[in-house]
Amino acid sequence: MKQTTLPTCIPTFQKTTSRDLEAALWDLHRKGMESLILDLRGNPGGLLTSSVEVADKFLTQGRIVSTRGRSAQEDFNYQAHYGGTWRVPLVVLIDGDSASASEIFAGAIKDNHRGTIVGTTSFGKGSVQGIFPLGYAGAGIRLTTAKFFSPVGKPISHRGVEPDENVRVVAKPRGEGLSQHVEDAILEAGIQAARNRVAAR
Repeated sequence: MKQTTLPTCIPTFQKTTSRDLEAALWDLHRKGMESLILDLRGNPGGLLTSSVEVADKFLTQGRIVSTRGRSAQEDFNYQAHYGGTWRVPLVVLIDGDSASASEIFAGAIKDNHRGTIVGTTSFGKGSVQGIFPLGYAGAGIRLTTAKFFSPVGKPISHRGVEPDENVRVVAKPRGEGLSQHVEDAILEAGIQAARNRVAAR
C-alpha cells in the first residue's frame, strides 16, 4: 500500500544528522512519500552547523538563522543554497523540550513559509556560549557571546518558536497516580496539516 505522509524523528543534531537524514529521505521517497513530518519534540539541540545543513535541504533560498554578538566577529548570516533541495510538503512537530538547534530549524522553516509548525512553543534557548579560562587551577567562566535570531529577526532566546498550529496536550489519569496521553494529539494534528499541504499543492 502506498504511504503518503511519513513521520521521521530527529532526536538531536549531530555531525552525521544531515547525511543520515538524506539517506532516510531517499528511502522514504522510494516508498512513495508525498509529504513529510519531522518530529523535533524533545530534541535538545546539538550542533548549529548540523541544523543549518538540515534546513538547507528544504529551503531553496533565504536566510536560515543569524547570530548577533558583542563584537562584529560574532555576527554571521547563514543562507540557504538552491542545490539539493527537497520540495516535499513539510510539517515540523515541536514542544517545550525542543531547544537550541531544533529551534533554529523550526524558525527557519516557519519564517520562510516552507512548512507548517505544529505543537507547543519551544524552549527558548537561543544563545552562543563560550568558556573563558581564568588562568588558575584550570578554572573558567561560561559567558554568552552571541544570540540566535530567526530569518525575520525574532530572537529565539527566552521566547522560543511559536507553532503555526498550537495543540493543547491533556494527560488522563491512569491507575495509581500514573498518567498517560490517550493519543498523540500533536502527531495527529501534524498528519492532518500534512494532508492539507498536499491537498493545497
